[in-house]
This record gives sequence, C-alpha cells and structure tokens, in this order.
Amino acid sequence: MRSPWRFAGGLTLVVYSIGHFVYSALYNGWRIHGGDVLTAFPGPLAVRVSQSWAPLTREWVAREMASRVPMQWNYGPVLHFVTLPLVLASSYEQAMHVLLVIDALLLAATFGLWVHLLRGGRRQVWMSLAIMCVWMNHFPLLEALAGREIELLELFLITLAIWGLRRQREGLAGTAFGLAAMTKFLPVIFIPYLFVKGYRRAGWAAAATAATIALVTQPLLGWQRSVTLSVANAENAGTFDVIPTAYSNQSLTNILHKTFTAFNINDPRPPTLYPDLRIAGILLSVAVMVATAAWIVRWRRCRQLEVECALLAVVMFLVVPHANTYYLVFVLPALSIGVARWWERPAALTLPAKVALAGAIALTGLLLPMGVYERLTGIPGVLVARVLQGWSLPAYGAILAAGLMVEVHRLSRDRPA
Repeated sequence: MRSPWRFAGGLTLVVYSIGHFVYSALYNGWRIHGGDVLTAFPGPLAVRVSQSWAPLTREWVAREMASRVPMQWNYGPVLHFVTLPLVLASSYEQAMHVLLVIDALLLAATFGLWVHLLRGGRRQVWMSLAIMCVWMNHFPLLEALAGREIELLELFLITLAIWGLRRQREGLAGTAFGLAAMTKFLPVIFIPYLFVKGYRRAGWAAAATAATIALVTQPLLGWQRSVTLSVANAENAGTFDVIPTAYSNQSLTNILHKTFTAFNINDPRPPTLYPDLRIAGILLSVAVMVATAAWIVRWRRCRQLEVECALLAVVMFLVVPHANTYYLVFVLPALSIGVARWWERPAALTLPAKVALAGAIALTGLLLPMGVYERLTGIPGVLVARVLQGWSLPAYGAILAAGLMVEVHRLSRDRPA
C-alpha cells in the first residue's frame, strides 16, 4: 500500500511543476514575444513574399527587418521555410503568439513520444508524471519555450526520428534527422551514427534530405548571406571575441574561458584573462568528439538506441564554440531515460549513476524560479541566472548527464538476459 505522505508529496510536486511551467514559460512567453529567435524571424523569405505579393503585404515585416543587414539570415534554412506562413499574421505580436502555441504543441508531442518510448506501452502513470516534473522545472526548457527558440523544433525532429527507428520506419527517421540537421546544423552528428549502426536506409534518407534542402536554400536564401556560417567561421578563426566569454555560453570551450575570467555580475561578456585558451578548448572539444565516435564504433552492434542518441544529443552542443543555456533542452532525453530506469529498477542503477542523475537534473535545470532566488538573495533574477551560468553549472550538469548515459549503457549491456 502506498504511503499517503508519499502520495501527497508527489501530488504537491506535480501541481507545483504545472504552475511553475504555466507561469514561467507560457504566461511570461505570451508577454515577452520571443528571445534569440528574433534575430532570425522574420527572415528574407518573409520579406520577399511580403514585398512581392500584394495580398500578403505586411508593414510589420518590413519594420522588424529594418534594423538588420538587408537579406541576411540566421540559423538553418528550415526555420525560414517553416515560419514563412506566419507572414499571414496581421501583426508581429500575433505571429509571436501563434509561434508560442506551435512550440507548446511541439513540446507536448516531444514529451509524449519520449514517454511512449520509455514506457514500452505499459501503464506507468507515476513514472510519466516524474519525467513531466523534470521537464516542467527545467530552466533551459522554460527559457526556450518563452523565447520560441528553434531548439524545440530540433528536439521534436530528433525524437520523431528515434521513434521512427524504433518503429522500423527508416524513411521517416532519416527524413526527420535530415530536417533537424538543416534546422540549426548540430543534429548533423546523427547522420554518420545511422551508417555506423547499420541504419543505412535512414542514413541515406537523412543525407538526401539535408542535401536537397542545402541545394534549394541557395536560390531562395543564398548561403553566402548566412550569419550563422559567418559567425562560425569567425569563431574558428579566433576573430569573433564577443560570444566565447558570455556567461550564457555553456560549451566546453567557454568553461575554460569562464574559469579564467574576471567575474563581474554586471557585465554579461567580460574579457577572458587568457585568450589563448581558445586553442585548448578546441582541442578538448575535438578529443570529446573523437572519444564519442570511438565509443559508438566500438558498440556499433549494440542497439541501445535511446541511450546512444541521448548521449549524442548532449555531446553535439558541448563541443561547439557557442551553446546558449537553452541548448540544454537536449539534455532532457538523458534525464528522462535516467528517471525511467531508476523508476523501473532502482537497484539496477549504481550509486554513482543515481548521484549523476540527481546532479544533472539539479545543475542543468536550476529548478527554482528565478523569482525565488531573487527573494532569497535580494539580487534581480536575471543577475542570479547570470551567476549560475557564469559558474558553468548547467554545463557541468550536462557533462554528468553524458556520463550517466555511458553508465546506463554499460549497465544494460551487463544485465543478465
């Protein structure tokens, strides 16, 4: 018989999580009208359509693009294709409200797919609620939804692809991975994984989808006008010195930068004391990529699909020069797997695995609302977030999540048949 106190505690946590999510993500998101995605929307396609087709002429499109370099575009081309219908909106605010609703539906679908993958069709309501509480209190997810960040679409496409592989629908899976790779480029890491693991049909479908989008993008957008590629080239050349020291940047390279940076709570991008650490950061990132590739190749005949994809989802943002805090929505699959494994068989997880899971949830999620931290410290919530990000707590949590997936993979391999 379940303890009434445990039931009451669980129910309280569920109610709190729902309230936290509704207020922090949906209510605040409805008011703030977007985050970093505003650098990409509306894009050149929306401007071109609005200017050339009288019934779709919108004053707000031209107004929003007025402060940008004409016809430059950011992120991946898929964003500009899928958001093009928003030019039908009568105002910028209406477009942002519609986009928030769409992202919320994508998030619900993503969560539902992961619950289905991890439940295996069994009725485990409390396990699903436990995973839901992790998601609804996850600061990067709340930030991504309130800001309408494109990572939510990427996470959905990756999840759909994993579901497709599990359903032996490799064409669907490959197409989803290809779309994800051209949404913001990081998911390209999954395409070689498909070939290594023997999903050749999915791999060719992903490659063909990405190549087709790349070809179509040139006449529609022009790769030479891609801000994302320009910034990436500048970062690799060491000539772009703004983002690498930002507290919100949670990549491995920036962990080194922030370790040797004079901390200033009022300066979101303080100068690093040792700029040459950029080379060490690049070498560290390359070492992690090589180690991950070697690990995947070594266990290429092992089909722990969800665990391996969750690991790749974490690695793909740790090794790039810039990974904003909301990129850590890609940690949620790993956290969900950890919660599900612990729930199903608590004794099957080792103590280090349980500690890693708890640490990953706490450090990546920053679980309390920033308003609570503000009341406890007397410091504005945005500055509290800057401190937590400046200490690289989310990044260390992501590293714990990656280690957890390696351990879960090992424990599953060693489990008696």
